[in-house]
Amino acid sequence: MAADAIRPTVEWRTVAVAVAVHGLWLAAVALHGVTPWPLTVLALGLAAAWHGSLQHETIHGHPFRSQRLNAALASLPVSLHLPYLVYRRYHWAHHDCPELTDPTDDSESFYVTARQWESSGPVRRAFLVAHHTLLGRLVLGPPRYIVGVLVHQAREIRRGDRELARWWSAHVVAATALGWFVVAVMGIPLWQYLLGATYLGNALTLMRSYCEHRWVEGATRSAVVRSGRFFSMLYLYNNLHHVHHADPGVPWYRLPDHAEATGGYEEAAAGAGLYRGYFELARRFLVRSFDHPLHPLDRAGTAA
Repeated sequence: MAADAIRPTVEWRTVAVAVAVHGLWLAAVALHGVTPWPLTVLALGLAAAWHGSLQHETIHGHPFRSQRLNAALASLPVSLHLPYLVYRRYHWAHHDCPELTDPTDDSESFYVTARQWESSGPVRRAFLVAHHTLLGRLVLGPPRYIVGVLVHQAREIRRGDRELARWWSAHVVAATALGWFVVAVMGIPLWQYLLGATYLGNALTLMRSYCEHRWVEGATRSAVVRSGRFFSMLYLYNNLHHVHHADPGVPWYRLPDHAEATGGYEEAAAGAGLYRGYFELARRFLVRSFDHPLHPLDRAGTAA
């Protein structure tokens, strides 16, 4: 109650980020004709990844006290592939999961079960191992993630989830309208928009989530990447992931001080990991898996 009592009605720093995110996206769209296409793709990818970080912040109740206002602020389907309300549902489920990293319970786990591993052939297993390297996550991750989401959501809708059906119906309309605007009105080739906002945007987000959760016995399963200002702002300090999981209501701009005050860095180092930045991750795990894709609790007695 005390923390909520001192919380401002509007967190203006997050509102400023929302303005900057949408401004970057609009600039990338509007200036594509006078910039080289690789720069347009890069700007769209950064805008989409930053927009995803903004969506994450709004899901946790920022910058407004009204969840409807927060949803309205961040629900533009910039990356086209995922409805905001679907992301919100499964991300809340991720935070409520009692066994983080368990692929049967955790909606954001990258591990697989023993049954999934044993039923996989050599090509599938090689894919899963490659996907646990940083390079594999960046290259293979976006199509695997998008296809996986679509398959899972279609299955849930077929099982009778009417709420998901409504959300996806509204999303298809909104994403089609946005696609028409950027392609037919603004003149961006569709392949450039998909390569930037959908593929690169997802790759940058997957770089943040690459090793942010790792199974550990008796310690935190959320890691911390102490990155520089650029990536910390791109991810709105969600790279301090253990600190966020420990106190999900803390706004992004308070997370570094909160980590220092609560010993969050030391707790991450004793658990899932403490890294100095994404260059360290690239040096250590660019072509080497940071963990086996088979969940550790399923490895005993399984040919991994």
